[in-house]
Amino acid sequence: MQLDAILEVAIGLILTWLILSMATSQIQEAIIESLGWRSTFLERRLQEMFHDPALVAQFYKHPLIESLSARTFWGRKRKPKGIPNPIFARAAVDVFLNAGKVGNDIPAGTMSLEVMKQSVVDSFKYLDTSNQVLSRTVKYLVPKLNQESTDVENTLVKYRENVETWFDTTMSQATLLYRKHASLIALVLGITLASGFNVDSLVIVNHLWRDPTLRQAIVAQAENINPEESFSVTGIQDQLNELSLPIGWNNETTPQDFAGWLLKFLGIILTGLAASLGAPFWFDILNKLLGLKPNKTEKG
Repeated sequence: MQLDAILEVAIGLILTWLILSMATSQIQEAIIESLGWRSTFLERRLQEMFHDPALVAQFYKHPLIESLSARTFWGRKRKPKGIPNPIFARAAVDVFLNAGKVGNDIPAGTMSLEVMKQSVVDSFKYLDTSNQVLSRTVKYLVPKLNQESTDVENTLVKYRENVETWFDTTMSQATLLYRKHASLIALVLGITLASGFNVDSLVIVNHLWRDPTLRQAIVAQAENINPEESFSVTGIQDQLNELSLPIGWNNETTPQDFAGWLLKFLGIILTGLAASLGAPFWFDILNKLLGLKPNKTEKG
């Protein structure tokens, strides 16, 4: 019986966190999208890879990259927020082989052997003079690229494969940094929502522990939660109200002394931390806990 009560309290608490995390994720995504953060983040990574604003600008003008651009709600053109590895490789190779040239890029795949050889020579001269960091990177990606070769097709294939791997490795490392920034936004939003709606995890645990009927009702609600559902801010309030928990600011939930405020602070911070972990995380745990809960027919 004691284990059932602990399990029901955990389900009720996690259901509360899940609802708040769904709202946190939705608001976080709206903020990131409106600020064009992914596009900006990607552009900064490209600047770090190319070490040359002119080459980055040339890269974004490539037809394959321009085709990935989108329009904002106000009709402004926004740079891509993501680039598939093969498309990056094709565009980057074209940019490298046309580095320093004036006019439209010549696609590497359409170059004859002679034109490609000359482009390699010219590109290395340009990069050796203006961008030694990128020059060393390109030479590392395809050793002996500037030496005699009669197999231009295989050379291009090898070149693109290595450039694709370079981009994938760089973006994998950058994704970790992006997630840290996104997690910080989620944490701030989680704490803000928890404070605004007064979702105190410590109070919720105490309330659920003392009310078996409420625990059973919340478990029934948890079994019907929809992970694909999204809420407006007012919708969050409705969802939390349906739980019949001591949520929201009123005379009964407002502490009367310093110790009470300290516990309130800890409870809200705990809620904010939980909400920042994301809805998929809590939905998975909720399903596992519900799987441990025996149903009535099994008890009978």
